[in-house]
Amino acid sequence: MIALEKILDANTVLRGIVRETPLLSSNKLNQSLGFDVFFKAESEQHTGSFKIRGAYYCMHQHLMDHGPQNVVAYSSGNHAQGVALAGSLLGLFTTIVMPSDAPKTKIEGTRNFGANIITYDRYAEDREQIAIEYADKNNAFLVPPYNHEDVIAGQSTVAIEAVQQMALMDLSIDDYICPIGGGGLIAGSGLALKNLSPKTRIYGVEPQLFNDTQISFSAGSRRKINIKNTSICDALMVDTPGELTFPINQQQINEIFTVDDDDVIEAMTFAYHELGIILEPSGAVGLALILKGRFTPSGKTVVVVFSGGNIDASEHQKLIK
Repeated sequence: MIALEKILDANTVLRGIVRETPLLSSNKLNQSLGFDVFFKAESEQHTGSFKIRGAYYCMHQHLMDHGPQNVVAYSSGNHAQGVALAGSLLGLFTTIVMPSDAPKTKIEGTRNFGANIITYDRYAEDREQIAIEYADKNNAFLVPPYNHEDVIAGQSTVAIEAVQQMALMDLSIDDYICPIGGGGLIAGSGLALKNLSPKTRIYGVEPQLFNDTQISFSAGSRRKINIKNTSICDALMVDTPGELTFPINQQQINEIFTVDDDDVIEAMTFAYHELGIILEPSGAVGLALILKGRFTPSGKTVVVVFSGGNIDASEHQKLIK
């Protein structure tokens, strides 16, 4: 288990580097639900997602311990941009292994931060193996999207901020709802909450056809799923829970839910028209769960993480109603 000291250190290191993202709410929605929901809008973070937190902290720590070194990462887009921006801030050269079908806005955003991009076929090639081989050949430091203590510690700062922001309103977090891809964001969030808000119940949400963590929870060990399926939630298309994140999440998550693409589109539409915010599909799964009426809160206040907002404008307009 990652020590509280590391989580608090990540919060200190990232202060002034990342944005303190807002908590949003809708009186209309709260009145219809009968409880209060606050949305932690990481879609408003630098690079449009929470990923800069874990990427920067991991790269900063490696730089402090080992000195400058080229960096390689693999990502469908959000981690890619986080690593690329962190590299530009820290003066490190970055190379990102990205799927050839990643959204254009994510590829362009990554390149604009100065990263070198290697594309691969997500259905036929192993992105991790490509990155490992590159790292070995080029003496580069591999920054994984979730399977690293420092990455998880960096992501924990999302929940730290949420706890602090709620406290300023004299509120605590009864329930915390978070997307699950590889599990780094919810693992880090859970570690922060267990230390700073131990009564908070933690819930994960996955795409219906990419519920590897839900299946693994039921089995009691990590299970691999078929990724030949498709989903509009490209950032959550993971076939196996992280080796490091899974045991952490086993101890912390109360329940895992799934939503389908239609649910997600409804949530993206609501977010745009009612909250004035653009969400990518993966960032909207928590709201999708709330809008479906399938979540019963344990108390009066719920925090839902909007993990990202990186979507091509034309694609967003096609999806929302």
